[in-house]
Amino acid sequence: MSGLYVTPTEALLQVAKQHPLKSAVNCGENQWSYAALWARVRQIADRILDLCDAGNSIGLHMG
Repeated sequence: MSGLYVTPTEALLQVAKQHPLKSAVNCGENQWSYAALWARVRQIADRILDLCDAGNSIGLHMG
């Protein structure tokens, strides 16, 4: 192991840059490219930052 670690977010960004149109998520007939997935991750992150800046508490439910 090289000792170099990347976060899942950094890994996603790297793949999104290298293969933006490649399929990242498939669920039935729905399909998201890496570029679309990265765009959605950024939207969610930006919204969380906006809520934090406004003094709101943040919770995340994954179910």
